[in-house]
Amino acid sequence: MNYFFQRCLIYIIGLFVLSLGIVCMIKSNVGIAPWDALNVALSKRIGLSIGSWVFIVGGILIFVNSLIKMKPPNIAGFIPIFIIGAFFDLLNLKILSFIKVDILLFQWSLFFVGLCILALGIAIYLRASFPSVPNDELMLAITARTGWGINVTKTIGETIGFVLAIVLQGPVGLGTIIVLLCLGVFVGLFDQLLHKVGMPRSIYSKAYSQENVDL
Repeated sequence: MNYFFQRCLIYIIGLFVLSLGIVCMIKSNVGIAPWDALNVALSKRIGLSIGSWVFIVGGILIFVNSLIKMKPPNIAGFIPIFIIGAFFDLLNLKILSFIKVDILLFQWSLFFVGLCILALGIAIYLRASFPSVPNDELMLAITARTGWGINVTKTIGETIGFVLAIVLQGPVGLGTIIVLLCLGVFVGLFDQLLHKVGMPRSIYSKAYSQENVDL
């Protein structure tokens, strides 16, 4: 059971760090991630809240991922979306509500800090081998299918969101393009860094599986 709590802690920390990165990027006002831009575009063109589209788009991706992996849909993928939503509101509306950046240098600084934090959060929470955010599950599904590195498959996933956001005339800017080009690379770098410091992606899931066998 000890390994289970370790995984839970890593999962929650990773999702919190991920949410912090997203909030920092939004508050920089120089660009948002492709999938976020898509959700904003859908909200403006069709209606419903952005949060509603997070669930709708995420739900669609869950079934797309199941087709790529040729496995049953991972319905548990809705769990991280609920957690991220709670963390996002807490950070954006409460803890970091005071952040207002008007100077361009500070805006871009906040953007790149947020981008690094987002990539680190993704690399951390994937260690727990708990349900992934649907667009990250897309990255893992493509990796499992092709054998390509997550730096490549994350970029592919972000490109899909980027193209859809452009088609629907979402708030795509220079920051969005930077996310498209760099997020996958940063996730790959942090993934390798965590592996080198003794946190490979498989260690907790294997340990937990062995614990269940022992029980």
